[in-house]
Amino acid sequence: MTWARGPGGHGGLSLLLVTLASMMPGPAQAQIELRNLVFTGGFSVEGYGGNLSAVTVPLVDSTDHAQAAIGEFGARGSLLLRTRYDGERLIERLVLDFDAGLRQFAARGFELRDYAPREWAARTALTWERVLGHRGTMTLTGSARSRDVEDRPPMPLFLQPGYLALRAGAYFETNPIQGVSFDAGLTALWSDYDAIELLSQLDLLDHRTQAVELGANTGRGVWDLRFYGGVRRALYPHQESFDVTDPYRRDVAFHMGTHWTYLDGVSALLGVEGTINRSNSKRPEYDAVSVTGQLVAPLPWWQTHVSLFAVLTGKTYVHETDFARLVPGEEADNASQVYLQLTRPVAPNLDGSVRFGWARAETDIGRSYFSRFGASVLLDFRPGG
Repeated sequence: MTWARGPGGHGGLSLLLVTLASMMPGPAQAQIELRNLVFTGGFSVEGYGGNLSAVTVPLVDSTDHAQAAIGEFGARGSLLLRTRYDGERLIERLVLDFDAGLRQFAARGFELRDYAPREWAARTALTWERVLGHRGTMTLTGSARSRDVEDRPPMPLFLQPGYLALRAGAYFETNPIQGVSFDAGLTALWSDYDAIELLSQLDLLDHRTQAVELGANTGRGVWDLRFYGGVRRALYPHQESFDVTDPYRRDVAFHMGTHWTYLDGVSALLGVEGTINRSNSKRPEYDAVSVTGQLVAPLPWWQTHVSLFAVLTGKTYVHETDFARLVPGEEADNASQVYLQLTRPVAPNLDGSVRFGWARAETDIGRSYFSRFGASVLLDFRPGG
């Protein structure tokens, strides 16, 4: 589940893509179809470690360890808004995906008081895909993600502050040429953080990003190998660079990686990626390498499936500075995480899961790390099968 607030401010992106799709010639399916609707509810217990400060929390409390019990509820699914066929071949579709939820925390372990943060979240994305004859497939996307957090606690119980993020993207993938397909993508991101009266410094986290990525895929039936590389440019209009000739922080990040996927009874992924981030402000410059692994496989007992996800990241700063402010999201990009989940059907249209997770990531302050370990029991209900 993706945690964000309600889907505000994204009407322009959706309207643009709907307009583009409506201009396409030829007959299209007019009936809107609801797909993959899932309601999720569950309960978690989590422990947090690290006596760390955070720039986005006005109240300083002190603890090395905190605990939280969490109840959550959410819904996700997609709406198939438009399809078009060439005979039996699907050549065009317009899909709206949505994902929203609520998490209520009951946190303990702090010295001044107990906290009860509530996190509202939502994400919506509109995707238009079109097969362009024998050349390849074009994809346009527009999405909105938002979050709202009430009673945000101090560290080490780290929760991202509220924000609204709008993203637009254009992607093209060629049909295979001697077994190799090529792809290119352009994305633009606009992020605005909630700067309340006591936390005006959250405006420092606002950023505008443009990115381009190129890739190549080669496959042999059940497996696929992709190589990719790209560059991302980010502007932080409220962060000073301390350079009078170039006053606002600008970052340029280069990344390169590869991943191998396998699909034949089990689903597996293994990847590695390197990132070099440079800036006109020396504080956030860093180099990072991450290794990712993912496995989904059936077990021979009780119709159970096991899911394992792990990403391990190493990060070093180029310059030794006393202070490096990150943008929430960067700490997740450079986090180490491990999740293990067991899932089995418990009733018609109802699946039950037990999940264990561990994470280590930076706070808003660079080089300050927190850790989290938790266990969850989740139920997924799919109405109508």
